[in-house]
Formats: sequence, structure tokens, C-alpha cells
Amino acid sequence: MGTILYLAGLACALWCVYDLFTTKQIDILWKIVISIVLLSCSWIGLAIYYFLLRERIK
Repeated sequence: MGTILYLAGLACALWCVYDLFTTKQIDILWKIVISIVLLSCSWIGLAIYYFLLRERIK
């Protein structure tokens, strides 16, 4: 069960990183920093990205 949750979190984090790199509004350095945070703490980073950052950069 833990492996499934980990893989689901990783897949969602990868989707967020893809979504982050498709936008043109922020600098590449910030994209790299945000993607490292997303991949290092997938569920928490996913929640922060989806609820706080996604609407601000689109």
C-alpha cells in the first residue's frame, strides 16, 4: 500500500513539474528550485504547488 501511495505521489509531482516547465512566466532558476522542492517532498510539494503557486503563475 505504501508503494502505491509513493508512486502516485511521484506521478503527480512529475505532472506538476511538467506543468511548471510549460509556462513561460517565471525564470528558469525558479522553475528548477520549485521542481526540486516538488520532487523531494512529493505530497506536500504537490499541495503547495496546486493550491498556492499554480494560479499565480498562469
